Amino acid sequence: MKFKMLSILILIFILGGCGAISNEVDESGNSTEEYSITLNYSDHDPPNGMRTKFLQEYWFPAIEDETDGKVRINPVFGGGLLSSSEALDGVREGVADIGLVYPDNYSQRMFSYELLKLFPVAPSDFEGMYEIFDRALTELPQFSEDLEKNNQVPLLITTGLPIVFGSTSELNSLEDVQGDDWRASSRWYLETMRNMGANPVSVPWEDVYMSLETGVIDGVMTNYDGFHMMGFYETSSNIIVGEELWWSAPFIHTINKDMWDSLPNDIQEGILRATEQAQKDFADVYKEELENTIQSQRDAGAEVKIADEKDIEAFNDPELFESMRETWVKEAEENHDIENAEQYVEDMKEIMNDALGYEEY
Repeated sequence: MKFKMLSILILIFILGGCGAISNEVDESGNSTEEYSITLNYSDHDPPNGMRTKFLQEYWFPAIEDETDGKVRINPVFGGGLLSSSEALDGVREGVADIGLVYPDNYSQRMFSYELLKLFPVAPSDFEGMYEIFDRALTELPQFSEDLEKNNQVPLLITTGLPIVFGSTSELNSLEDVQGDDWRASSRWYLETMRNMGANPVSVPWEDVYMSLETGVIDGVMTNYDGFHMMGFYETSSNIIVGEELWWSAPFIHTINKDMWDSLPNDIQEGILRATEQAQKDFADVYKEELENTIQSQRDAGAEVKIADEKDIEAFNDPELFESMRETWVKEAEENHDIENAEQYVEDMKEIMNDALGYEEY
């Protein structure tokens, strides 16, 4: 009982800072010298990951600088305020002012974003990936509507490091997955592993390490930064990193629309300037983190191979992905009221080919 009461008091203290504001706005809609606000940020990941460190070291300080210290961010990591499955509703209702919305956790409610997984080859640099995300949200209405209908405005977009394949046994090429039990994170990727000859297995994220260690599964396919943060390389030290196989689920950092609309003009402008700069900075962070992660795992004794053209082709089977895109169209129209779903696929092909600089799709 004492622990429960303490938890409630801590939560009340956290929420007390959420949206705390001194309403000092002049006649032009800009903030006065006395204006100040604390915005509560929620994230389900721990504070020591690539993305969460970036937020603390780049984006949050930039927001404070660009608003002359009038805006402060109170970050709550590790799901301490909202879990990964609560973020969409939590930010919508204002439990958190700003939060991480990860579409993979809402595969039905944000079904439009599932389409991104069906174009597995992308530029290996974040600048190219961001171009894809930005155009999708701008040119394909359902992408932005999935946020708008949940009372949210997208600010910053980041992503995970590329797809990695980690195995407990020898992994000279992706042909070596055949006959082994592999865990992947979505229905589309599970089907891709099946197509490559593996036995697809669904295992909760928190159980993956033990499942690898005890032989319940032989390998895991996931994003490389998550793989590293969870220490999976300790039990599955035979690794292939697909630099061209992007982690296509964006990490969307949104703000509650009511809160956004209530902010003075100059505060909104400052946040947008900070976000624009952070968006550019993340490209360098992404590149450096990828290099450091590869080196760190090699130093720890892991066998890390960069996927070659043959590996990419083994994963990116054109017939399989075209078939899955047809499935997406059918479900989009029948179950999610997405009009012109076939056109969405064609538009995504154009976006992807433009980003790559050649016709892959």
